[in-house]
Amino acid sequence: MVIPKEILSDYKELFEKSAKLVEQDSRTDPPTDPYRSHYKARDVLLDLKKQLDEQLISIQAAEEEGGSDELCYKSMLGFTCRDLGRIYIYVEEVGDGEQLLNRCLELMEPHKQCPQGILPYMGAVNELSIVLASRQEYKKAVELLLKADKCYEEFKTSGQIALTVEDLYNPPDELRPAKGGENELENLYTLCCFYLAQMYGHLGEPEKSAQCCHRTLHRQLQYKSYDAVDFALNTATLSQYYIGQERFKEARHHLAAATIVMAEHETQMLKPDMSEQEKSDASETFKHRYADVARCWAKYGLLLLQTSKERLLRDDEEEEQEQKKLAAAAKQLQVEDIDYRFVDLDLTAIERRITCDYCLTFDDAKLVFHFINEWLDVAKDYYKAETEATEYAKIIQDYAEAYEHIAFFEEQPENQAKMQKRRAKYLEDLLDLLDPVCYLKICQECWYVAGTAHAAILDVRLDAIKSNQSPTPEDIKRVNQSCLKAIKHFESYVKSYLVSSDSQQWKPGMDNEELRTMLYAHFHIGRLYYKLISAHPQQQLEQLNQCLTYYKRFSDACDQQKEPAEQLQGEIGVVREMLELLPLKINTVKRRLE
Repeated sequence: MVIPKEILSDYKELFEKSAKLVEQDSRTDPPTDPYRSHYKARDVLLDLKKQLDEQLISIQAAEEEGGSDELCYKSMLGFTCRDLGRIYIYVEEVGDGEQLLNRCLELMEPHKQCPQGILPYMGAVNELSIVLASRQEYKKAVELLLKADKCYEEFKTSGQIALTVEDLYNPPDELRPAKGGENELENLYTLCCFYLAQMYGHLGEPEKSAQCCHRTLHRQLQYKSYDAVDFALNTATLSQYYIGQERFKEARHHLAAATIVMAEHETQMLKPDMSEQEKSDASETFKHRYADVARCWAKYGLLLLQTSKERLLRDDEEEEQEQKKLAAAAKQLQVEDIDYRFVDLDLTAIERRITCDYCLTFDDAKLVFHFINEWLDVAKDYYKAETEATEYAKIIQDYAEAYEHIAFFEEQPENQAKMQKRRAKYLEDLLDLLDPVCYLKICQECWYVAGTAHAAILDVRLDAIKSNQSPTPEDIKRVNQSCLKAIKHFESYVKSYLVSSDSQQWKPGMDNEELRTMLYAHFHIGRLYYKLISAHPQQQLEQLNQCLTYYKRFSDACDQQKEPAEQLQGEIGVVREMLELLPLKINTVKRRLE
């Protein structure tokens, strides 16, 4: 038996009517009735489903089970249940939608390796994974998606070509597998990879998530099924995972891919038939997202300098342990090129602009430092203080961080001091610009970091004085200036965490990181007051008393805040010694005043 052309034509008409309602008519649905077209499409598909169900029962009752007609009806019914399930979920009737998707899977499970069954099966799995994720059943979703992944691989190996629902509605003598089925299958599998990436992320398996993310992006490139701006943003975002893992080669590769795709997009984004407004919107979107890619490049350079610095600071034993840990991680990862490379893109020219190796010398670090600044300049050109104050502030903080890192690699103390001064200047200019009431968190960060910058300058200037047995008044003045600037910033930081200006009570609700930094700030202030140089006993007395005050506050707070204080054992030991020494020094100065 062969399904008559007239019946197939009727089915096709119903299917196309529902598709038009969902894909076209729904765009003009009023806000007061947002699901109007979807409800109409649902009614059309329910009618189609009823007819297909009845025909399938009729064929099975006639003992023709397993024939080509039965498979065709099952497949058409599978597509219908898939699309109905999707509509029910869209109109927020998830339970009914889930039942229909499961019905599709039941129908297609025995035929999922057939050209007629692969597409409805893959489509239903993808839709069901979203439903499961909405209930936080991520493990179940992964298991389902992995079955679809395996199904896709086996089907591709078989060399068959998938049939679309449009193919099925053609008479058997006109049934010719077309390119549409192949494209739809590839798109469905790309979505499967994307959903797997999300589920692995929720399950706390970042490496598997990253591999699936890359596979999704690679497939989008391969099948040219991507929006250039979205692709660049997603690729740059994935690079941040690799940066966090100190896998700079992979991170650089993804950032290079984002950059080249954006560059190609810039040459093609303005079309002759666009209105002026559309051209303006396209240009604005490009500048915005290119600035975001630029910021990701800057983060790449900053973390490369930071990890290079940390490696150089580790002692031999720590380095050996770190190498063992990295070797074990690398063995476990077993990353293949296909897991992180875009083999269709030639990224050599962009990758050559920046190293992916750790910096060992100032010359190495200087190249990375200039690279960071180039990209920060691009980002700052878009993110203006007047319109995007928060983002602008983060960029300025990145400039300051770059100077902190490069100062570490500089061997000349005076040059180190100049770099720390530039670091502090960026933050102080930012503090002048921002209202602490509106941008308190950023101001707190700037106060603390500016304080550490001036404290670093102080250490350089004190070392210079120690090496010079007869320091000039100008030398002493410069030491005191650095001291007072550092004190001013640290005190601003501390005051921002007090309940009121006339109370020393700390604000409630501070987390451990904030408490620890607050303790450090008190330690720094006490140390800085002790470093001030004065020939006047009265001034010395005031400075020593201030030092004693802040050291006492530090010690008392450490006794109260046991957990945050655990990492400050060295500082606690220093302070306890100073609390014994300071009263003696204060008494000595007092006697000089009598």
